[in-house]
Amino acid sequence: MKNKNSIHKSGPILSGLINIFFDMIKHFIRDFENMRKVKKIDSATEKFSALEHMIIRLEEKIYDNWKITEKLKNKLLLGNVINIALLLVIIYLLIK
Repeated sequence: MKNKNSIHKSGPILSGLINIFFDMIKHFIRDFENMRKVKKIDSATEKFSALEHMIIRLEEKIYDNWKITEKLKNKLLLGNVINIALLLVIIYLLIK
């Protein structure tokens, strides 16, 4: 029979294992929090790269629209020159 006065003391191995267990849990929690932070940074990086890609596409579209506008401007200028030349020919034929 056990004596009530004798206190059960855990061995140094058991207390060491308990300390290691709690240290592992503490490190696991820190690693989990760091992984969440890294995921947030990665998602922000992905969003910025997607935004950069959209800006580049927009810049290309703006440049294409600028080229189309320049072509239309040149066509309108040529059309106006032809209209003025024909008007001058008509005026010359009416005066003569």
